[in-house]
Amino acid sequence: MIADNCDAITDTGRESRLLGIAGPDDWYPDIASRVIGDEIMTDTAERSRAKTSSAELQLSFRDGVTSADRQIAEQSVAAMVERSAGAVAQRRSTEAEIVEATRSISGSIAKAIGEDLHADDAIAGLRTKQIVQPDVIDAMGHGVPVAAGMPYSPEDLGTVRAGSVGFVPPYDFQWAWHDSAGHPPKSILQNRSSGTLGLDARSGALPGGASGFVNAHAGFGVFLRSDTTGQRFPHAVLNPGRFTFQLRAVGVGANATSEGGFELTVFEDGKFLTGASRKLWRSRVGSSLFNPDESSSGGQENHPITGPELEFTLRRDHGYTFNAGIWVFSDRSTGVGAGAVQSLLQGILTRMWVFG
Repeated sequence: MIADNCDAITDTGRESRLLGIAGPDDWYPDIASRVIGDEIMTDTAERSRAKTSSAELQLSFRDGVTSADRQIAEQSVAAMVERSAGAVAQRRSTEAEIVEATRSISGSIAKAIGEDLHADDAIAGLRTKQIVQPDVIDAMGHGVPVAAGMPYSPEDLGTVRAGSVGFVPPYDFQWAWHDSAGHPPKSILQNRSSGTLGLDARSGALPGGASGFVNAHAGFGVFLRSDTTGQRFPHAVLNPGRFTFQLRAVGVGANATSEGGFELTVFEDGKFLTGASRKLWRSRVGSSLFNPDESSSGGQENHPITGPELEFTLRRDHGYTFNAGIWVFSDRSTGVGAGAVQSLLQGILTRMWVFG
């Protein structure tokens, strides 16, 4: 679904709007906790009721974008979704093999616990508790003017000639999406006019925690074209940027994983040309008989976050999109116990450059 006005902060657990797209009231109902077997399933969206095709991908443009450029951007973002979802599926498959290797051990323990009513009640009670105290997205940069940079007007449409071109907010388009095999993030902060971005992914036993993994992305893009052919070097910066993560696994066989990063991609005529992601953190914890309560936390407050290095050939008479965005990932498994994780990343995309 395409929207034309989507500068918004959205709590996907409580709001019926995502990035300015109005929809049925049951897209994002209140966070629901349901007892399934002996596990509390805390879901950020009632997937059986939600229109997931609308909730998974949001895309909006500035005024005056041509239908040809709009189509290129739509194809580019769709390709980003496909590439990321495939990579995450492969990583989760590898992770599942590790979990499977410990299943027989935790299964024996679970059977023993099942015969002990007091222990069984204790596990059920544990899964209803908040075992991680989450951070929140703040109002970073609201009212702060963007840094002065190279002049850019929408009328230029990103025409790259000799030298370099720079872009500052408002950018040509913005996008946000989450992996349809998982769950939406707890909240999204995105404003094309100021370059503000924020993602808060939560899984497990904490407020707003999803009952499975969250793989969420959000960012901005600009259009490029050139009347000459040459090598170009795209770059972008979050200034300031901040991230925080916290994980906890309690019991036996529980685990939690947190990741986040800053990514740049370039597409030619809607087809992937090059891209790279700078992983800002990765943390994983797991509980065992010898360590039944393992936790980890970390982060970094306001500081410049630079994107990865890229290079591509810009050819004349072709249409390009240059995208810069953030991503977060959270996942957990309960084992015989409980797991919880939060992955939060936010910042202001103050500038995007293409050197040449």
